[in-house]
Amino acid sequence: MIRMLMKRCFTVQLKELEEAGKVVKLNKQHKQADVEQFTPIPTSPVLGPIKIEDPKVSNKTYRWCSCGLSQKQPLCDGSHQGTSFKPYRFTLEQETDSLELCGCKLTKSVPFCDGQTCVNLRKQSGQP
Repeated sequence: MIRMLMKRCFTVQLKELEEAGKVVKLNKQHKQADVEQFTPIPTSPVLGPIKIEDPKVSNKTYRWCSCGLSQKQPLCDGSHQGTSFKPYRFTLEQETDSLELCGCKLTKSVPFCDGQTCVNLRKQSGQP
């Protein structure tokens, strides 16, 4: 019974650490867990912008996928569950014909494509 409670408590602590962006490494030599900070890296489904035509203004909250796992790119479908990623929520304040949301997930102007990050990624990977 005590062992089961300890296991459940440790599992909860691990989950909280993962959600906070920390990684746990077990140190067998000292019989302890070392906790380190890490930055999760998203999957980049598209190296370039993803266009949304006729977006709704004010009355719709969009959820931009920040992990890259969504099957409904560039918007979130909940595939981030179990990771430290969270969708970026936003609404539009003014009317526009279309939006260009980031497909590489590494933009500096979340959730919009900054036009440079994907170009740099393409160059590094040898893509045109």
